[in-house]
Amino acid sequence: MKRLVSGLAALAILMAPPLFARPRPADNPDVVALSAAPVALRSEFAYVLVRISHVKMGLWTIEHALLRVPTAQEMNEYREARAAAYAKALPTLARDAKSGAVPAIDDFRFAYPGRPNLFVVDPSTYLQDGPLRTVLMQVPAGKYVVYGLHANKSGLKTCNCLGTVSFVAKPGVITDIGSLYADIVEKPSSFPQLESGVGGHIGNYGAYLGQALVPVGPNDPVPAALKGLPIAPAGFEVVGEFYEPGASDINRLAPIPGLLAYDRGRPYDVRKGK
Repeated sequence: MKRLVSGLAALAILMAPPLFARPRPADNPDVVALSAAPVALRSEFAYVLVRISHVKMGLWTIEHALLRVPTAQEMNEYREARAAAYAKALPTLARDAKSGAVPAIDDFRFAYPGRPNLFVVDPSTYLQDGPLRTVLMQVPAGKYVVYGLHANKSGLKTCNCLGTVSFVAKPGVITDIGSLYADIVEKPSSFPQLESGVGGHIGNYGAYLGQALVPVGPNDPVPAALKGLPIAPAGFEVVGEFYEPGASDINRLAPIPGLLAYDRGRPYDVRKGK
């Protein structure tokens, strides 16, 4: 599958479109799901710890998607590649344009071979099994967004375009983001953390999915295999609405008590009162 560029013009923490890639860890060499605890953490990488629900939509496993915010250098490389591709395609765009309206460069989509930054939390590789699977990933250090859900092993099913949270994964540290839940939410879900029973939707095949995050608490147990390693709870920031043309559906991350709420549909940071 080609890596396509998506626009997130309204995402407050992103200053330009991120690089959209097929969100599979196997396609993202920067992300390694670990089946055993490392003896020591490598200072050139960050680590993300999460407990995930593992449910299916028909034959497909519902997977949690995370997005790493591109660095300034990555964005410069992307812009340069887009400009070159746009200039090359401009004669064809002008020839094929209807009513003489040539797409602007900001609306131009192209196959971008650059570094991918969207991936799923692989439910098949985990440290510990149970009602929630405990997954540890070695990732590049940076800011990450709880981005949405993936359910067919070929593309993004649902984005949290109407509100979500981000966190920073620091190098040489395991950042514990807590527990992620996902399910079909057209009817009440077995997971009370989700906003469910939202009713059916129109114009798309499949089911409507929802996602919830429960941050790690001070009394939550640490996996025995990780004891002695540096682990820190994630510090979350609220993320406002954004645009994601690659998703089949749009939804929002479920409210998080004391952190994320919604005021007449708009994301609201409870701690900051705005």
